[in-house]
Amino acid sequence: MARPSQRTASPHGASQLARVRTIAQDAMRGARWWTLLDLERTLRADTEFWRDLWAPSLAIAAHKVGLAGARSRLDEAIEAGFHQTDLFEPELSAAFGADPDWDKALERARANVPAPPLRITAWPEPETAAPLRLDRIEAHRESQLLARLPRPGEGSWATAKALLAWASGLWRHANARINAGDALDVLEQVALGARYSCVEYSIVLAQGLNALRIPARRVWLRRGDYHDGVGQGHAVAEAWIDELDRWVLLDGQHGAYWAGEDGRALNLPELQARKSPARPVHVGPRNAIQDPALWSAYFAHASVSGAAWAPEGYVPVFQDGQVLPTERLLRSAEDAYPRLSDLAVGVVALEGSPAARIEPVHPYAVGGAWNGEPITAEAGPHAAELRFTRAFDRDPGEHRADLAVLTPYGPLASRELRWTAA
Repeated sequence: MARPSQRTASPHGASQLARVRTIAQDAMRGARWWTLLDLERTLRADTEFWRDLWAPSLAIAAHKVGLAGARSRLDEAIEAGFHQTDLFEPELSAAFGADPDWDKALERARANVPAPPLRITAWPEPETAAPLRLDRIEAHRESQLLARLPRPGEGSWATAKALLAWASGLWRHANARINAGDALDVLEQVALGARYSCVEYSIVLAQGLNALRIPARRVWLRRGDYHDGVGQGHAVAEAWIDELDRWVLLDGQHGAYWAGEDGRALNLPELQARKSPARPVHVGPRNAIQDPALWSAYFAHASVSGAAWAPEGYVPVFQDGQVLPTERLLRSAEDAYPRLSDLAVGVVALEGSPAARIEPVHPYAVGGAWNGEPITAEAGPHAAELRFTRAFDRDPGEHRADLAVLTPYGPLASRELRWTAA
């Protein structure tokens, strides 16, 4: 019988081999040793299983019937690389354990275990966080909103600041509220002379940022004992800024963001953790925040689109008895802040070889990079999702790759993948 590796097995040959394998397996299970030994010549031609299954099985069978040289089949298998002695215990030791060189034979078998052809040793993992819910206008209205927005800048931070300045200059703050609607409805009413509160600034800003492919959501800030009194709340927005690799709080009403002593734009958890007011940085037409301490008091309590956190207990009632709904209650603000430059790595087969599948966390990913080179993109389970696939380098030695997700504003912070090949 020709070896499978030497020719393409015919359907008849494949079915015949399958039948022989079944007979041999049944003979092993039923202790029909002579039936198994009668198949030895055919089983030797089964190159897929000879070394690791048939040779040790035939060695045991030969010993059971008392044939001379029974162990020779096992020695032949060990010489060829057999190492799975544990699969044939206790039969192997019962048959050959009394041989004076048995311990050495087992050592030779254990030494046959080859190095793995590929071992992934380090990979990035997304941080655990609650599901992200962005504030987006309905898809069929997004193009109309885009037509009203400033054009994107060179980067996401420049674009976000330009939109923040634009939104804050659309009208002068008033306490009126639009009863329903989205950013387009607000803009249309403003064009007719309407003036609105901080809530409407946050709607326009968050939905405008998302239309420009900058992940954004609305934020509700509340002073200390917000369940009673007046003026206890303020609405702003926050955005993930690609090149800053962080979330940043943006106040649409005041046309400002908040900065630390080093000038870095701050996110809401950082502002909540501060013991002294941060510095407001105005990008809009007015220096509206004259008393930073007054406005910093609103960082005492907060919730974002989709989640609220309250380590000491959540109070779901606002100053006038209004219920404060939230989709998910969290203990820590960190759980509400996914790092959108993160990516997940899986393993798939690509043309018969192991390949890394990279799944971005960023909702507006448009591509991926492997050591700075574009990698294959494919559609994910949802229309807005992408995955990127790249085969591992199989040259012997240690390997590393810098993985990065691409957005309309460029590459995000990279993550390292390491593996070894034998």
